Amino acid sequence: MYEHHCALCHLQVVSSRGQFIVDGAHIKPFAKFRDDRLRNGLSLCKNHHWAFDRGWFGIDDDYRLVVPRDRIREAAPAGTQTMQDYHGELILLPSRTDYHPDPEALQWHREHWEIA
Repeated sequence: MYEHHCALCHLQVVSSRGQFIVDGAHIKPFAKFRDDRLRNGLSLCKNHHWAFDRGWFGIDDDYRLVVPRDRIREAAPAGTQTMQDYHGELILLPSRTDYHPDPEALQWHREHWEIA
């Protein structure tokens, strides 16, 4: 659905063995909700999957990134974007709207992690 790109940074890495850098990240944790529907998921690279699972960023109802300024301190090499640089950016979405992340799940994630 995301053609193996991270929905946040759009990174795509594919090895010669067909392995990908992205994970299918649950919006509402599978262990708690047992929700394995496609709309409860995002394609995220390893770094952004980890950060999403810890509430370092959220996604608003318009599919734009919300990166609270008080959650993390970032330093990046010149020319490299930090997570804060993505604040307000539209995430990469599947071409089929019926596969877009579930707004209710995104709201749950923002409320659970107190992301305004």
